Amino acid sequence: MKTKLGVIALTVAGLLMTTGALQAHHSDAVYDQTQLVAVSGTVTDHQFINPHQVIKMKVKDADGRVTSWLLVGAAVSRNIAAGWTKDTLQAGDEVKVWGFQYRDGRPNMTWMQMMKPDGKLLPIAGAKNDKLARYLATYGKEQLSPEDYAVLQRALTWIGDPETQQR
Repeated sequence: MKTKLGVIALTVAGLLMTTGALQAHHSDAVYDQTQLVAVSGTVTDHQFINPHQVIKMKVKDADGRVTSWLLVGAAVSRNIAAGWTKDTLQAGDEVKVWGFQYRDGRPNMTWMQMMKPDGKLLPIAGAKNDKLARYLATYGKEQLSPEDYAVLQRALTWIGDPETQQR
């Protein structure tokens, strides 16, 4: 009887411990991955924390209205592998960001590429590189300006010939 209760207790404890991890995991289904959005603005906060990097920025529209945007990045370990540190981005930095916005239009995106005013592209983690490559191959030339398309093509880490987009 004690063994049976012990097994049940361990099973319940294991399930309870994984519940948080299951709730924390999410998909990118909330983002419209058929339309890349570009915004430019000022970083107000850079949280280099798990489970995902979080960047807050202020974006001014053509009418002068300022909107707060929330940008979700990759896991910190993925960003570190790509070349990021906690100091890669600081509050006050001006950036142009391309990403997939929430389907409902809220100012929230999973960012795919980021560029500083001097044209320096910030490194992107492997999965983001792959998503960006798929977007560019499928929609890029029709939806993006030639300038943005060229910048984003340059940003990719290609294996093989980028002209034929073989990865």
